[in-house]
Amino acid sequence: MMDQNTCFAYLNMELPDDIRRLKEAGYYDAAIARIDACLAEDWTASQNQPLHPQGALPVNPTPHGVDAWRQGLLAHREILRRLPRDYTLTAEQLLNQLQATLRDFTAEEFAALDAAGQMDWRFVEGKKRYIYRAAETLVATHPDLAARQLDPPVPERSWDRFEPQHDQMVRTGAVSADITLRTSIGMTDETFAHALAAAKAEGRNTVHVKVWLPLPAACPAQSNITLDSFTAQPTYIAPETAPQRTAYWEADLAENCRFGAQYSYRSTAHYAAPLEMQADPVQPDFDTAEQLPHIAFTPYMKALAAQLTEGITDPVQKAKRIYDFVTLNVHYHFQPMYFVHENITDNCARSRRGDCGVMAATFITLCRIAGIPAKWQSGMVARPETAGCHDWAMFYIAPKGWMYADCSAGASMARAGNEKMRLHYFGNLDTDRMVANSDICAPFDPPMCSFRADPCDNQVGEIEVDGVGLYGQQVETTHEIVKHQEV
Repeated sequence: MMDQNTCFAYLNMELPDDIRRLKEAGYYDAAIARIDACLAEDWTASQNQPLHPQGALPVNPTPHGVDAWRQGLLAHREILRRLPRDYTLTAEQLLNQLQATLRDFTAEEFAALDAAGQMDWRFVEGKKRYIYRAAETLVATHPDLAARQLDPPVPERSWDRFEPQHDQMVRTGAVSADITLRTSIGMTDETFAHALAAAKAEGRNTVHVKVWLPLPAACPAQSNITLDSFTAQPTYIAPETAPQRTAYWEADLAENCRFGAQYSYRSTAHYAAPLEMQADPVQPDFDTAEQLPHIAFTPYMKALAAQLTEGITDPVQKAKRIYDFVTLNVHYHFQPMYFVHENITDNCARSRRGDCGVMAATFITLCRIAGIPAKWQSGMVARPETAGCHDWAMFYIAPKGWMYADCSAGASMARAGNEKMRLHYFGNLDTDRMVANSDICAPFDPPMCSFRADPCDNQVGEIEVDGVGLYGQQVETTHEIVKHQEV
């Protein structure tokens, strides 16, 4: 069976102009119908024919079109199918949400924020619709609005630990923490009921599910990995070296259930001081290639990388200039699912907006263009009081080797005015991590052949039901800190 997620490598195959115009206006059903027509077209039926045949023509070398283009159309088609699920709010609905969340929020403020491009929206069937997380995004990215919350959350205190942790890393070379996490994934009851009804209509009393849940992977920052318990014994557990490590279950379900794991590991943050090192005169060239669709050397990205590194020969200083660009210019902004992005890095460099993964991928792309090896790493932030998804980057400078760049954390430190800690995240991390993934857009073991919810990353897991991958709010996940002890 074909792995549908491989289609995303061909997203750079542009949509035909008529389909692009339909997409931009939000006529997604019409655009999908045009893609279906393109995929079904027999090019031999419309090829040039002589008015007066003198003999048989040769066989058409592209009877169904260009293979890579067809692959790209399949990915675009699924993006078009999913976009309306993310962009659901009318202006009135979003304004009501904001007025229920913020003290004295006015329609005039809403209009000003909208005009300034602070709210993510698209046309859906020709009408303006805002992303379902628009209110949450505004509160998270605008301190003045966050201060007006009617029911403000209890502030997290984890950042307070990181400066003393940095100082200890400088003194001793490393800090460690023993962490135990409990995570789970399952479909919503509504989604399961719908799937079971569809199965019964076909004469089956169960739905066939495949589940992939992230697990800690082997890497220099993680040791003593133990898989303590599972809700049910997995069908398969990927090796610790898998680029996106998972536990995998395959089952026939008559009742809805969750699939979960509890695991323990030691997280160690090793100290690096890239700005104090002398780089070798000759640097390696591994991990410097494009990795489509998102690690793409577009004209804009090449022009930006050239401007940032102009006149600089030291690879450390090149990487530092790229880190400075991202952490000082890109504003943290919740994103639509990565599935619906055609190129997250070029868009980030232009819009100067992105979340942790978008910032990491932008750093990686610019480094690779500049000839600096760079790669992806991701999984969880695992703080004493909370756990959540997170992405960051790695870059390689000989003779030191691999070091880290957490551009999202660096941007947070820039907003806090803490230059010491902004520079910490150029070369270093902290102990509050769970690393599950060492590559972007990597396949699972065993592979998931239907479209994933996130073909780039795997932080919370994936579910396939009767051959179809679930997406967005069809899935429920949990992440719970059981233990976090600094050692």
